[in-house]
Amino acid sequence: MPTQRQLRVNNLLQEEISGILRTEIHDPDIGFVTITGVEVTADLREARVYASVLGDEDEVHQTMAALHRARTSIRSALGDCIQLKYLPELTFELDDTARHAQRIEALISKFEREVEQTAGPSLQSIAEEAERNFGATVRQIAQLLTQGRPTAIFIHRDPDGDALGSGLALSLALQQLAQSVPVVCPDPVPSRYQFLPATDRVTNEVPQRFEVAVILDAGDRSQLGELASAAEQAEVVVWIDHHQTNQGGADIDYLDPTAAATALLLRPLIDTMGATVTPDIATCLYTAVATDTGFFTFENSCAGALAAAAELVQNGADPHGIATAARKQYRMAVLRLRGRVLTSLSTYEAGRIACAELTPGDFAIAGAEPEDTEGIIELLKTLTGSQVQVLLKAVSHDRWRVSLRSPVIDVAALAAQFGGGGHRAAAGCTMIGALPEVRARLLKAVASMLLEER
Repeated sequence: MPTQRQLRVNNLLQEEISGILRTEIHDPDIGFVTITGVEVTADLREARVYASVLGDEDEVHQTMAALHRARTSIRSALGDCIQLKYLPELTFELDDTARHAQRIEALISKFEREVEQTAGPSLQSIAEEAERNFGATVRQIAQLLTQGRPTAIFIHRDPDGDALGSGLALSLALQQLAQSVPVVCPDPVPSRYQFLPATDRVTNEVPQRFEVAVILDAGDRSQLGELASAAEQAEVVVWIDHHQTNQGGADIDYLDPTAAATALLLRPLIDTMGATVTPDIATCLYTAVATDTGFFTFENSCAGALAAAAELVQNGADPHGIATAARKQYRMAVLRLRGRVLTSLSTYEAGRIACAELTPGDFAIAGAEPEDTEGIIELLKTLTGSQVQVLLKAVSHDRWRVSLRSPVIDVAALAAQFGGGGHRAAAGCTMIGALPEVRARLLKAVASMLLEER
């Protein structure tokens, strides 16, 4: 076991070598590398430096070779910034744990897309191994975010409680580390979430300069709208999400479709970054978890979500105040819009499908905005006998955002047929065309999936 002295030297060397690689070593063969740890010998004469490298096998090999060549220069730079009796000889070794974790995550996603149920010993063993390895991904992201590099957080359009709560919580945590990080979103904060702390950080303007982009709670790049290309211009893109249909593709993917909310993935990340969960952060995270579980009434309400919520209450979140602000009090326009939905409600397939729509005229009559539709589909779920709920919301006269819910069929797979995605029980997509045509295409697909379930 290393002594306290060794541990102090390990931490010092890790910090200084990371800084030297960022500012003093300009070898083009060195790609994006993160120093994940250092181990010095008892006599401090030698140090083994562990490096995690992003990229394919050729890029990893090229970077490790360049680090080997740069050992003398790095050691010399260390001599200028630290005072040790003996300056250790450096040996760089590849830390492949994060890459291994990402490969496992990709494998799990592949299985989830190919099979309807995840039972079975082989898949279960893969899931367990992935769970053990999420820690490596969390540590890699934490180290990246604590390097002080200019960062921007991106969340999806029509932001809900999970997107806003997660984005603001991460921004507030980074503020504790002396970083000012905006939350970039195509749309403004809905009125029901204006109570969240630090909503003034939400903007639709992309920072002029940022090196790291963190995408939160977006199931695919299309959910970022016109901001997707801007986010992908970052030197490093991190994608943190819990949607079943998310196939990843960022430099660092942290994807867990078993999580009830993206906010639950941020909780260990904030701890690993060394930030404190203040009452403001707890409020953001609790709001995210509560709204994405329907205040703990949806199918994804699990023991883990409830335990996390209890801890966040201990950290200062106010369940009653949050529920009142986000759910129990509505403007007149929202209630009028709900009336328009109920007026349009129809059933199909012997009542198994409940379908409603909101046209441009409905929004005008109610005096409502697109943000006022959040949660409306939950009204359809209360209809006795309905197994699939469908809500079409007008973006324009020929563009419709579709919300889908069902405890019976995989609506994420259904939404994927139309370029959307989400979770097995809750998903969505966008469709183009006149309302009768769009409705007919959608209902045909739903009826087909229901027939397969019989």
